[in-house]
Amino acid sequence: MITRTTPFFATFNTFVHGLLALLVATLGLSTAAWAEQTAIVLDKHFTERTIGLDLSIFEDKTTQRTLADIRSAEFATQFTPSTQKNPSFGYTQSAYWARWTLNDVHTPSPLQAVVPWYLTLAYAQTDLAELWCANPKGEVVIQQRAGDHVPRAEWPTSHREPAFEIPPTAHTCWMRVQTSASMQLPLNLYTQQAFINMRLSDNAVQALYFGALLVMLVYNGLLAASTRSLAYAAYTLFLLGFGLFQSALGGIGYAYLWPDAVGWADSVTPFFISFFAINSIIFAQILLDLRQTAPRWYKFGLVLLLPLGFNLLLSWVLSYSVAIRAIYVLMPVWGVLLIGSGIYLSWRGERVAQIYLAAWLVFIVGSLSLMGSRIGWLPVNAFTVNAPQIGSAIEFVMLSFALSYRIKTLQNQLVDSVRAESASRNLAAQAQTDSMLTRAKSETQQAHNAALQVQAELARKETELAQTQLQQADKMASLGQLVASVTHEINTPIGAISSSGQSITEALSDVIAQLPPLLRQLDTATSHLLVELLLQANRPKAAISSREERVIIKRATEQLEAAGLDHARQKANFLLGFQAQDDIDKFLPLLQHPLAVPIQQAASNLSMAIGSARNVNVAVERVAKIVKALKSFSHFNIGTEKIEANLTEGMDTVLTIYQGQTRVGVEVVRNYESIPALLCFPDELNQVWTNLIHNALQAMGHEGTLTIGIRREGDNAVVSVGDSGCGIPEEIRSKIFDVFFTTKPAGVGSGLGLDIVKKIIEKHHGRIELQSEVGMGSTFSVYLPYTM
Repeated sequence: MITRTTPFFATFNTFVHGLLALLVATLGLSTAAWAEQTAIVLDKHFTERTIGLDLSIFEDKTTQRTLADIRSAEFATQFTPSTQKNPSFGYTQSAYWARWTLNDVHTPSPLQAVVPWYLTLAYAQTDLAELWCANPKGEVVIQQRAGDHVPRAEWPTSHREPAFEIPPTAHTCWMRVQTSASMQLPLNLYTQQAFINMRLSDNAVQALYFGALLVMLVYNGLLAASTRSLAYAAYTLFLLGFGLFQSALGGIGYAYLWPDAVGWADSVTPFFISFFAINSIIFAQILLDLRQTAPRWYKFGLVLLLPLGFNLLLSWVLSYSVAIRAIYVLMPVWGVLLIGSGIYLSWRGERVAQIYLAAWLVFIVGSLSLMGSRIGWLPVNAFTVNAPQIGSAIEFVMLSFALSYRIKTLQNQLVDSVRAESASRNLAAQAQTDSMLTRAKSETQQAHNAALQVQAELARKETELAQTQLQQADKMASLGQLVASVTHEINTPIGAISSSGQSITEALSDVIAQLPPLLRQLDTATSHLLVELLLQANRPKAAISSREERVIIKRATEQLEAAGLDHARQKANFLLGFQAQDDIDKFLPLLQHPLAVPIQQAASNLSMAIGSARNVNVAVERVAKIVKALKSFSHFNIGTEKIEANLTEGMDTVLTIYQGQTRVGVEVVRNYESIPALLCFPDELNQVWTNLIHNALQAMGHEGTLTIGIRREGDNAVVSVGDSGCGIPEEIRSKIFDVFFTTKPAGVGSGLGLDIVKKIIEKHHGRIELQSEVGMGSTFSVYLPYTM
């Protein structure tokens, strides 16, 4: 949020300052004394504080003033007290100086180490921030600098935003800030522990946010590559643009992606904003189908793409302030396009547009929350600081739902169009055939035979066209099922990562506060013994039953009670958590130590952090397995030649995709035999397994036993899919392979699946057989020959 002073308020401030100066002169007080700010008291209760109202500000319009000039009597009196909690001066060519005084009244004990205070400038777009501090005698004790025009190696401390270390001897501090971005001075002062806690929390939030964004980026990128969908490609670029923009704006990029590119943020930030805006317009046009549903909004978007593309190129040539102001001119127009098109189509009842509009409104609310906290309208807390990221995360999820809903709608439209086109073609062909037969009655037998040949050729071409369209429709339906299953499956490990990340943050925060003072009080032998106990927590844990665990705890409790320890059962549980129940004599000194309680607390927190980290690794491996299976499943063989494929691998790939629907309530039995590879079209067979497994799960109501068999019988590979569902009545078994025949409610089944299955199997010169008993279940067996 850029804060500028209007002419009215500028005149009013000048009048007030002049009146106060006259009052001070009348009372005989010095201007320097009037401008003096109250010192910041640093006592034992101090943890952190925003010091904007504790500053005195001086604007250096020449940008040439040095610290010696500022400390002179001439300029010392020109500082004026700040009236803003987070001072903001908009875009300016001036340099700004801030001055404040520290009064450290906390006297540490001789045993406590002397630790510095920490100061952060919570604005990552700052070019240069220089800090000087002097002791009560006026001697400068530190000089530090940071900003994206300063090499990262020269920063006083590692943080995504400029941060400084202030020694306890500091009394008066000066900071000089100069930047081509908006001039902002959100300064925050911390104790060492408060700074560590803040940085841990910030790192956890950034890791969770960008980790989730990366998962969505990879997932939608794979979908775009496998389905060749422009909608998924546009959404992937939309996510990429926003992620890069956030990394540049929040200092993540300069901290981790381009730490050696000094000053590069001046060009890359407006570039990423333009890149994100362009892709958001393209994605909106595809998602909302503006070309068909709202042609005027579509043309408006095309016109807006021209200046945004022009600014994309000029961001590398123009200065930051000029490039960013050009973007700010276009942003209202960009917002009118995105929100206006959503409102227009929502008013017309378009469901996709309603989800899309709600997603952007959530993002706007998050951005306004941050702006409100910056100017003091809202409190500064974890929610308002991270509101844009929270809002964007919710927006991306809602846009994913909108995209899925859009694809589902297209699938239904495609099925309806195939049905209508097939019926129309059949009627036309029938009419043409009748006409030809009528003419043939008055002609010779030769003409009659020719008419019959033409009729047969037309019917054959019609059948081939209908088969191609029906197979494409079934692939689109399978893709919809795949998207829903994989989305649900990936959400579970992401939730585990989020929960474990929070546990690691809390455990490490406690350990950082407990462990250093504890280790200083322990002798070498006890310290080594504690480290050895901690190393045991990282060993793989042996699986034991509840009964075995109770026996172990009882035995350990008796041994500890014999050693004279209080709360023996609690300590026995503690040792079992570190798998040290067989080494009680070895670790007994730790439990008998005078500091046994803090030792147990520190060890338990570290054990919790190690266990949570192990949970994160397991969740990441699970996501990787799902993505690998998705990539394998979506690798279509678009050639006309058969290739050798392993039927077991193809079946396991499909089962992995359906893992989320079979984990609870469904027992999967694999009866696999080792069989040779089969010459086939693997992607089409994967479609067969997908339809058969999907039908089996629906027949069981997702509860029961799913039996998969792979074997060889003579010259055939046999693949069977059985369920323990309701079975198929005798009277409809002969109809289940007919096109458009289905027993499912309208909107649930299309009647295409088993027809496509039969045609794919016939294409492989194979056959499919059904065994079914009402109330017991059904088994489909597919016979594929090796000799063809």
